[in-house]
Amino acid sequence: MLVKTMLNKSHSKIIFTVAAFVLYLLSWGNQLFAWHAFGLSPDALSVICIFSASILLWIFVATDWPSLLAILSLGLLSKVGFKSALAGSFGNTTFVFLLFTFVVTFSLNQTSFLKKVSYFMLHSKLAKSSGYGFIISFLFVVLFISSIMSPTVVFMFLFPLYEELVQQIGWKKGDRSASKLLFTLYTTIAIGTAMTPINHVFSVTAMSILQETSSLEITNLQYMLLGIPTGLLLFGFLVFSIRNIDYKNIRNVELESLSNMGKMDKREKVIVAIFFAMVALWIFPEMFVSVFPNFASFIKKNGLAFPPLLVTIILLIVKIDDKPLLNISEAISKGVYWPSLLLVAATLLLGTTISNKEIGVVDIIQKNITPLIQNLSPIIVVLIFSLLSGLMTNFTSNLVTVSFVSTILMTLRPEGVNLAALISIIGFSSSLALMTAPAMPYVAVSIGSEWTDAKTCLKYGGLMLMISTLLLTTITYQIGLLVF
Repeated sequence: MLVKTMLNKSHSKIIFTVAAFVLYLLSWGNQLFAWHAFGLSPDALSVICIFSASILLWIFVATDWPSLLAILSLGLLSKVGFKSALAGSFGNTTFVFLLFTFVVTFSLNQTSFLKKVSYFMLHSKLAKSSGYGFIISFLFVVLFISSIMSPTVVFMFLFPLYEELVQQIGWKKGDRSASKLLFTLYTTIAIGTAMTPINHVFSVTAMSILQETSSLEITNLQYMLLGIPTGLLLFGFLVFSIRNIDYKNIRNVELESLSNMGKMDKREKVIVAIFFAMVALWIFPEMFVSVFPNFASFIKKNGLAFPPLLVTIILLIVKIDDKPLLNISEAISKGVYWPSLLLVAATLLLGTTISNKEIGVVDIIQKNITPLIQNLSPIIVVLIFSLLSGLMTNFTSNLVTVSFVSTILMTLRPEGVNLAALISIIGFSSSLALMTAPAMPYVAVSIGSEWTDAKTCLKYGGLMLMISTLLLTTITYQIGLLVF
């Protein structure tokens, strides 16, 4: 059965790769011979072919080399140029921001900070009050860590703790309680990821596409004013939904993984302090703009990439025991998620190119799709885009989803809709990958571990999709109207 599945996947990859290269050949031939197929201009047809081919390859084949191929092909367009393509992808502020954020986060991962936070919460009064209180404390740890760390990194840290916990409780593989708790664990990670743009590529990509294709800008604080309340409401529902799990065996739990840690040494304390200084530079200048206007203006003027670049330099300069706080070679090789970065580079360039009115794609989309939504109320448009991003992210890639849906929104720009609020909703919804194994690595690992199964993930993930869509449409968008 496994061999048959692998063969089917292999055949699918071949089919979609061939289809994508047919589109690329059409794009390249169009540039060489200036075709006007389908009545479209050469550049417009080429961009549509590149975009369609990239989506097929990203969803069904890979994210690394298709991203590079997209950048190369867009650079060959007469109205883009290779230098502009490189500047709009690898030279993009968002690319630099994510690169150095991954580097700084790698240094934090080398400390015992995550274990310390987990130990503190799991020995709190709430954790000791009852079995349900212990699980809530555990999930609060998950939510906090996920709000500032990459979701895959968080899951790989927490999954061994989950296995140790359920085995100590006495749950077996196939038990309903163990299955539901694992779903709740990775759903909490997804919610924490959606709540903030700190270290999270999905919301940052949505915000960047808005900025690259318009004069609008979303700050980290503005996004969090929408994301945190929405995330807490979703988390509250999630915690309420597991109140009927069998907690009677959860008493005096001591996780061996969190024992014998000792105190954090000077090196670890300095790294943690520097990391949160970076977070503060992203958030606090906006809060104290009236008190420190020049400082706030300086930070904002230099953009998102300034804090992680500055902090990276500090980590490299500061030495303790004659050893730098950061090994840059190790951080770049082990701590940077290059396939994700390449995908971000390509999608930002694609979004900018598609939105370029000289290319002609904007006119095509507006003439054919705008009439379908122009008579819809803004709230229905918000519902459509929220549901579309939620569905796509649960069956494809988060980054592909946020890039595709955000680009379509910025091309259409429906009247009466607050674009900043809606694109924040797209970033939030695209982070909630819960239903299927292709959605996120943590879903695939969870199902593969046999502590849960595909049916459970699909069932409860679908329920969370419906609830999050209603919440984003009714409450989050209204908050957005006040924030923006």
